[in-house]
Amino acid sequence: MTYRPSFAEIDLGAIRENYRLSCQLAPNSQHLAVVKANAYGHDAIEVARILKGHAPALAVAFIDEALQLREAGIDSPILVLEGCFSANELILASQHNLWLMFHSVEQVIMLESTSLPTSITAWLKVDTGMHRLGIDAAQAPSVLQRLLDTQKLSQQPVLASHMANAEVLDHPLNRQQIEQVQQLGKQTGCALSLANSAALMQLPASRFDWNRPGIMLYGCSPLEKASQQIGLKPAMRVVSSIMAIRELHPGEAVGYGGHWVASQPSRIATVAIGYGDGYPRSTHGKSDVFLHGQRAKVVGSVSMDMIGVDISHIPQARIGDQVEIWGSHVRVNELAAQVNTISYELLTRISQRLPRRFIQP
Repeated sequence: MTYRPSFAEIDLGAIRENYRLSCQLAPNSQHLAVVKANAYGHDAIEVARILKGHAPALAVAFIDEALQLREAGIDSPILVLEGCFSANELILASQHNLWLMFHSVEQVIMLESTSLPTSITAWLKVDTGMHRLGIDAAQAPSVLQRLLDTQKLSQQPVLASHMANAEVLDHPLNRQQIEQVQQLGKQTGCALSLANSAALMQLPASRFDWNRPGIMLYGCSPLEKASQQIGLKPAMRVVSSIMAIRELHPGEAVGYGGHWVASQPSRIATVAIGYGDGYPRSTHGKSDVFLHGQRAKVVGSVSMDMIGVDISHIPQARIGDQVEIWGSHVRVNELAAQVNTISYELLTRISQRLPRRFIQP
């Protein structure tokens, strides 16, 4: 039971429909559902449950996230994108049927020297231009052979890479990365994986055997043009309510530091949400909320638990009225642009103290 009137409403049916839309873009591929970072703030356990029977496998960042899903009874295959940091994790992965990404020779050496209770499913990460993680493309065939020589794999590895500029349609690196992955596929005969959400949405040549939709599952387009959203439905709606209303005279300020000063008689609502819940502190008077069918500007410094909203143009607003922080009227992508960040950050920074309420399909 929670009493504070602030919460994140998660539409699980929208997530399942967004996953279906991602699959329609590449019907001859398989699609991992990326649920790392608590399913981008949407609750990984609930998302995994709603995608059971739809997604052939899930993906998380590290083994702790995978084990949390296993403890919750999620039995789908789970790919650990960062692989293992220790030999003990290799053993855990074997025991819990976790697929592992190998992105360095050191990880391969670890596998060579560790006894496992059962064989594992391996993916091999190749660096084709992101320069973050991955085996150098020239070394990939030899490292692949080392993995196979361990005789600890249940099947031939998938070769994977990550696109650095998929959001930019005509970026020259896109073609280079796609061609490198294609060439590695011809050399090795391995199944391939390259496309993330952005590539899946606008770079058909990047759609290989496995795609890895992430942010698009939650209804956010990684692309700038709204027309390229292919009907994605936002899955998270964050709401709060008005807890107090103040009448300000010209010259009076709102919040810490007095950065916003009323230039005319103003009506300011205090809304029960703040940076402690994940709302961005650096709004600089640029962000909006939605109530009574209208937008209203966030004013003053964002506090840990509260924000100020100028409701001078909404005379009917009262204490207790619900306020949409983001959702269908104020899109999280829009808010992210206003505060100079990306939707990924806003969604994943929603704190655990903000309750989730789930809409079942």
